[in-house]
Amino acid sequence: MISVESSEEIRRPVQEVWAFVSNPRNEPKWHTDILEIKSEADPSRGPGSSWVLGSTWLVTVQFMGRRQYVVQVTGLEPNRRLEITTRTGPMRPIATYLLEPSTDGTRFTRHVDLPVQGPFRIMRWLIRKNAQKRNARFVQNLKDLLEQ
Repeated sequence: MISVESSEEIRRPVQEVWAFVSNPRNEPKWHTDILEIKSEADPSRGPGSSWVLGSTWLVTVQFMGRRQYVVQVTGLEPNRRLEITTRTGPMRPIATYLLEPSTDGTRFTRHVDLPVQGPFRIMRWLIRKNAQKRNARFVQNLKDLLEQ
């Protein structure tokens, strides 16, 4: 298992940060590998206004080619924690968003656990380095977007 984590202080109240990150429509705005998100229950419909515990989504990403994965919301504590688990694909990361009140607004942390199996195991160090770099960029994107 590879675990990476990045945090940033965002000068916005927890409720505002939560409203943004808990809306699937906003995910491609800051998580720039994501091209599109659709409800798995009704792919012709875009995402609803918020992630719902147990809901599943079709996510199209641009990473090592263009691919589509199924993700599921596996943890949800409003204004505090969101966990999204990838259910398909060769690597199935679990992304957890944590929000904590801070002096200047919100401490946002994005933690990713990435199970590495089979032939990917020999490239662990490269995968870890790449995952950490990308994760930090996504969190910085979120901060920049919300503080504009």
